[in-house]
Amino acid sequence: MSYRTFADVTVGDTIDCGTASVTREEILEFGARYDPLDIHTDPTAATETPFGDVIASGIHTFALTQPPVVEHFYANSDLVAAGHIKELRLPAPVRPGDTLAVSLDVVDKRTSVASDGRGVVTTRRTATVDGETVFEMQNDSVWSVPEE
Repeated sequence: MSYRTFADVTVGDTIDCGTASVTREEILEFGARYDPLDIHTDPTAATETPFGDVIASGIHTFALTQPPVVEHFYANSDLVAAGHIKELRLPAPVRPGDTLAVSLDVVDKRTSVASDGRGVVTTRRTATVDGETVFEMQNDSVWSVPEE
């Protein structure tokens, strides 16, 4: 992938970021370490929930989408740091064995009024499993903008 500058980012672009899969063991391990609710850690207790089995925590779902987005958009770029999350939705569960298809839409970009040499890129990240949305997030990221 070639180097991506702030000038290379185009509002309206959609970037196919590929896929990320998750196993039952990964869901249980992540849940035990970072989100120790029974729905993420206890297969027996999880059978008594509306989901009928363990599901990935929302934090885990977000984490699953990060490597493909970094690989296809943020790596090798003028990204400085994450900005803030404007919206986060988890409309459906991620289950053991699921493969998430991850994409990124460039919603907006602007030079920062608060800091010389910085720009803000707003993106919407979406993950689907078999066409059903399981994750959506709109956030800002801060980019370096070279002086002209």
